[in-house]
Amino acid sequence: MTTLDQFTLTTVPLEQYFDNTPLGQGTGFMWKIRDQYYLVTNWHVLSMCDFFTRANLRKDAGRPNILRTLFNARTGSFDKQRWDIKIRDDDDKPLWLVHPGRRADIAVLPIPFKPEELIIGLYPLNILANAALRIEIGMEVFILGYPFKIEPPAYPVWKRGSIASEPQLARMTTDYMLVDTASRPGMSGAPVIRRSWTNHMVDPGVVALVDTPLNKFIGVYSGRMPTNHPHEAQIGLVWDGSLIDEIIAGNIRDE
Repeated sequence: MTTLDQFTLTTVPLEQYFDNTPLGQGTGFMWKIRDQYYLVTNWHVLSMCDFFTRANLRKDAGRPNILRTLFNARTGSFDKQRWDIKIRDDDDKPLWLVHPGRRADIAVLPIPFKPEELIIGLYPLNILANAALRIEIGMEVFILGYPFKIEPPAYPVWKRGSIASEPQLARMTTDYMLVDTASRPGMSGAPVIRRSWTNHMVDPGVVALVDTPLNKFIGVYSGRMPTNHPHEAQIGLVWDGSLIDEIIAGNIRDE
């Protein structure tokens, strides 16, 4: 019997469109609060603007109004179901939510359908990856995203990285930590998880002897740290996962 890791099923490949014109691609994942599902990705994936400079990422100043997504079918056939989601209303206003302080390259989009209305399976990361694993500098993490063209079977690449800055300082300073990894633009918006296979280091500083792997969601990957040369240090940004619940609680649409 063929089985897939459940975290392979958590990601959602995203293609950015303006009407019928393709603009690019990225990665998203699902989140659930009570009965509402949300699609989480980077702010720059939806706005197509650089988060730090606010400059448009395309020379033609194109920006998407539709996300073309692929969700997992629930039939056990490993098929995907396409769903086009509007990300701007009829007045061209954004439908996604941002942090109250607009301090993070994260956007949260309430999805406009209920899972039971479609033949799809949703795998919210906040429910699946909530083990009390310790997160410390130097530890290995995985970035689950789409660095290549999105085509069948449309499952993510598990890109390995290591935590390169003190994670406990993230919310006290920049709201992101650094990871040592190389990536491509299509991985923007990818979830970052820590997986421990055995003899788990868990909070508050003990070792749990468990035979099954544990997983913890860490944050949202948003690409490499800007440098003056593409061959300089391959350092990526991971926005702290706690920002997602703050965005949902704030319920502020982007301007």
